[in-house]
Amino acid sequence: MPEEVPATLQLYLDGRMEQFWLRDQAKGVIFLMNVDSVDEADTLLKALPLDRDNLLTFDLMQIGPLMPLRLLMNAA
Repeated sequence: MPEEVPATLQLYLDGRMEQFWLRDQAKGVIFLMNVDSVDEADTLLKALPLDRDNLLTFDLMQIGPLMPLRLLMNAA
């Protein structure tokens, strides 16, 4: 952990990790990242010390804005 925390915070300071959350009902964390692709996120996370030591696993998914909200703007 002495290497993991600074490495994770560096991703935050570099603007690559926007938020990190502790899961309530399950073990683990959620990282909200500012990247262009899931592959880019995977590369960044694999460079973290705990992942290099095969101590982490990630479920990666692409997210984006809730586009149906545009309908509410046009209705006004």
